[in-house]
Amino acid sequence: MSDIKWTDVIQSIGVIAALLFTGWEMHRRTREQRFQNYLASISGFADLARLMVEKPELHSLYEYSTVDLTKTYEQLSSDERAKVHYCDAVIALCETVWLAGEQGWLSKDEWPFWKQWANDLGGSPYFRWTAKWVAGEYDATFLAALMASQQKKSATAA
Repeated sequence: MSDIKWTDVIQSIGVIAALLFTGWEMHRRTREQRFQNYLASISGFADLARLMVEKPELHSLYEYSTVDLTKTYEQLSSDERAKVHYCDAVIALCETVWLAGEQGWLSKDEWPFWKQWANDLGGSPYFRWTAKWVAGEYDATFLAALMASQQKKSATAA
């Protein structure tokens, strides 16, 4: 065997240092990306909250009822359609947060807050109608989890 040369030791130290730096940088960027994803989700929430304030006709979404809508989309009035599209936007944003949490792009403890918001809106017949109307457009596992909590709420209200 040949003697270990000081250049070999220095090269080895350099490679190890580069690997450690790369790992640290990846960890830092992952944290930074998670924070950016969090900010994006909060921005979406703020937009929807502002819309709720600006559009008084949306306030009735928090008037809970166990009676479901039986209309088709074509039979909905303009105000009812606005409520349905608002609920669709809420569901889309919640799915985005849920998927980000599932993929590790967002902290896992973020989703329960969003789920509670959707559950609060789940007392609205417009929200329940919308969830059924858009069922094929969203992740099936997400919608199943969302609707399971709604079904529990309906069962306790009945």
